[in-house]
Amino acid sequence: MDKMDTKDDIDTSIKQELAAEDGSFSGIEDEGEYEPYPFDVEKISIRPKPLLVSLLISRVNRGLIHAAELQRNENLWDLGKKSRLIESLMLKIPLPLFYAAGTKNDELFIVDGLQRISAIKSFVKEDGFALQGLEYFREFEGKTYSTLPERMRTRIDETELNFVVIDPDSPPAIQRNIFKRLNTGGLPLTEQEIRHALYYGHVTIFLKELVSTKEFNEAVAGSVNDSRMAAQELVLRFLSFSIRGINEYRKDGEMDSFLSDTMQIINKMGNTDTLQEKFIKAMTRARELFSNCAFRISTPIRLANGTGIRTPVNKSLFEVWSVLLSDMPDDEFDKLDSLKRQLYEKLEQEFTSEGSVLRNYIGKDSTKAAAVRGRYEIVKKIIANVIMEGK
Repeated sequence: MDKMDTKDDIDTSIKQELAAEDGSFSGIEDEGEYEPYPFDVEKISIRPKPLLVSLLISRVNRGLIHAAELQRNENLWDLGKKSRLIESLMLKIPLPLFYAAGTKNDELFIVDGLQRISAIKSFVKEDGFALQGLEYFREFEGKTYSTLPERMRTRIDETELNFVVIDPDSPPAIQRNIFKRLNTGGLPLTEQEIRHALYYGHVTIFLKELVSTKEFNEAVAGSVNDSRMAAQELVLRFLSFSIRGINEYRKDGEMDSFLSDTMQIINKMGNTDTLQEKFIKAMTRARELFSNCAFRISTPIRLANGTGIRTPVNKSLFEVWSVLLSDMPDDEFDKLDSLKRQLYEKLEQEFTSEGSVLRNYIGKDSTKAAAVRGRYEIVKKIIANVIMEGK
């Protein structure tokens, strides 16, 4: 894990790293949370919704249950765990609550409970696995749903599953805020995991493709752990500002809504080849320009001098540099690339100066509208000065 440079007087709000699934760190600085105002509780509409397993399967068959494959849950449930879940149904043991967002068409987007639903669907609907490792009903070892006794199939079919549904009348930002507050087995959902579940579609596939590219992983020096979708959020920030521009970001602390709206925009897009080409160009240029220090507060100068340790990837630096590099004309990039040393020196001066404005704009104030505009202005000015002085 990369450590923060202890010689940097960096605000403590960006010294922490986001957690990863395995208990390590993601390799991305945590900006902290910004909540400018509480939401209007009168707009919250939450209701319980009990569903028999048989009705759940019916809804799945009719396309009324949507459950994105949250990456952090992939491969966590082995055959034994799925079998014991089915055994719990046969034992009439109540399952934990399922959480979902409802739509006006009575569809349910599952935010928490995906693995349980997937296991039930696989066993009941698809006859997908034989029970293994049971604790009580050992006589049913090796049985599939279709080979279980009728009384046990009935018991499973008539098990009531309890859902908590946030109705569509609740504004999207409130929905996301409520899901963010849920604690799922001690591991709260990240904002990107919630977006992934609520806006599953072309965009979620696209994000996964982009974070899997060689160019992205080389640009971040293989240091970003995506088990909690931290890498996908980075890429989404690039896409959001690349598609919509900084002027579309108008309100303090609206980053969650800004990114969520972009996911819905991309879901409605047809061809995304141009976006992918811009992203690949940005990642290739970032690697060329900064080596293994791209998108970080530490620069190659400090590492070469032995006066610092490589810091984690900074979300705001990823966003601003990737957007600017993707739009930069070839001749301008070539000139900047030939003046790397001068660029590093100006960035060092900005990062280490007392009362650095840019540090605030990429740290504790990073989601404020003025900070978003400000960091683009400062980095653009640094680039322009380096090129001008190099003539």
